[in-house]
Amino acid sequence: MSALRPVFAVEHLVARVLLVGGLVGLALIAVGLGLYAAHGGFHHHVLQLTRPPGEAPPGVFTSMRQIVRGLRQRPIDPLAVSALGLVLLMITPGAAVTLAIPAFLSARDFRYAITATLVLAMLLVSLLLAGAIHS
Repeated sequence: MSALRPVFAVEHLVARVLLVGGLVGLALIAVGLGLYAAHGGFHHHVLQLTRPPGEAPPGVFTSMRQIVRGLRQRPIDPLAVSALGLVLLMITPGAAVTLAIPAFLSARDFRYAITATLVLAMLLVSLLLAGAIHS
């Protein structure tokens, strides 16, 4: 029974990170959309079929720097709040896997630690490849 306890602790840690990250991310998206609606944001034309090449449409964030800039401005850009929620939703699985690796190592479960390391490596490679494609 004691051999199962460390693995349960790792599963509990990962589940807690996924739950909290998901709920906070969804809450930020909902708050951002609520603020956007409160500021009359749904009355504008959202879809612009023509725009200058290389220029993002208004309200579209393509980097963390733009999100931070939107959060720092006064009044806060509601779409920046929603974008932050989306970013949190995207990094939550990576954070859970990252926290699982040392937990598996401390539980001396090397097979799962190696598997989690491979999953994290795949996530990082896909992130780097996506950044290289879209830059």
